[in-house]
Amino acid sequence: MNLYILVEDGKSGHKIIDHWIPLLLPSITRAPTIDEMTENQYVIFSGLGYPRILGTDATSPSKNVLGQTIETINDTQKIDYLLIFLDGDEEGTERRTEIVTQKIKNYPKPLTCPFVIFVQNKCLETWLLGNRDFFPAQPSEKFLPFLTHYNVSSSDPEYMENDLSRRLVSTSSLYHERYLRCMMQENGYRYSKSRPAPIMYTEAFINGLKGRITETHHLSSLQSFFNFIDQLKTSKS
Repeated sequence: MNLYILVEDGKSGHKIIDHWIPLLLPSITRAPTIDEMTENQYVIFSGLGYPRILGTDATSPSKNVLGQTIETINDTQKIDYLLIFLDGDEEGTERRTEIVTQKIKNYPKPLTCPFVIFVQNKCLETWLLGNRDFFPAQPSEKFLPFLTHYNVSSSDPEYMENDLSRRLVSTSSLYHERYLRCMMQENGYRYSKSRPAPIMYTEAFINGLKGRITETHHLSSLQSFFNFIDQLKTSKS
């Protein structure tokens, strides 16, 4: 089974998904390029932002990311699934799924493999906030404003909105990033878009997220991704 993975951003999302896939699907390895792909491999690419990932304008390579993806998959005939990872941001998971689905279906050439869209509600950092192993037991004064606004340990991170009273950032997604950065600092780790904490690449971190989902049924957008992975494992066995 071969996967073509298209991730909205080229920073933390690309790095974390790239590390998670071999842990979640141990029989699959990364291929350097789609031309070099053999059986049971994946390739991963960045759309370099939500507006560009929607591109189907054949007159401009920078505006044709989705179109080029479809063309490449159709030309090579090596891919069993196209997986697309997006941030929901303020638009939401359903709307973003609908928009990208229509873009694919309306493309002049039909995609020759199934596709699955995973929209993070609100963003990748929302998923990462779900690991309660990294929630501070004794919060510092720096972390208290985040905790006072919303406790991501007891409440679903997907429902956390921006703290408008502080005017720290302009969107909920940016607020989730700031929250995660501060939470990880409380545990002695650094997080940034360009450099996620390496511990986030580990199976132990993934298991912490799975445990949270099992115990609370929170993080439904992440659960849909884990459920799909389980389906792939079942189909291969």
